Amino acid sequence: MLEKEKEELAYRILDKVKDGDTIGFGSGTTSHIATVKIGEKVKKDNLNITAIPTSKDIEDVCKEYGIKIGNLIENNIDWAFDGADEVDLKHLWLIKGRGKALFKEKLNIISSPITYILVDHTKFVNKLGEKCKVPIEVFPSAMKYVSEELKKLGGEDITYRGFTENNNGILDAKFENITQTLEKDIKAITGVIESGLFLGYNIEIIGGNE
Repeated sequence: MLEKEKEELAYRILDKVKDGDTIGFGSGTTSHIATVKIGEKVKKDNLNITAIPTSKDIEDVCKEYGIKIGNLIENNIDWAFDGADEVDLKHLWLIKGRGKALFKEKLNIISSPITYILVDHTKFVNKLGEKCKVPIEVFPSAMKYVSEELKKLGGEDITYRGFTENNNGILDAKFENITQTLEKDIKAITGVIESGLFLGYNIEIIGGNE
């Protein structure tokens, strides 16, 4: 049932794919399905598009369908799509990064005029942080220091979750009260590469309770 919902979400962005587009490709299960559907359209309609992928998995799918891989140095993104782990629809706030690709995901979102967030009904919450911890990408030798600083910001139950694709560590921290300034406060800690908080970005939600 959930898989069918994710497929329907993927179909809803296909009409946005135009020949010559440079598209930011997000990560996660829904983004994976969307990438396959876009790949099928590219082959069927013989389109020439460029992908800026946020993970190795998505890059591999793009290559499988003959989609050109680009980068943000040589290309400007026309539009992007991605998923989310949690969505606060009232504020258009997100938690992302359970798949450990949060740095490249945020880079795509801030580089794109608009990002379509594809989310099934299970991802909507009344208050951000209700279900998910906040992922935080950290320079490996700064893990202990960052953990202590996160506690000062209200972070609880801080756990280590291995390495990102960028070979940085990742911490997950529970925050009971996520405010407008928390994203910047976390980023200001020496050793933090990026956080999985996405507050106030130019996004459009596609799915569930929109």
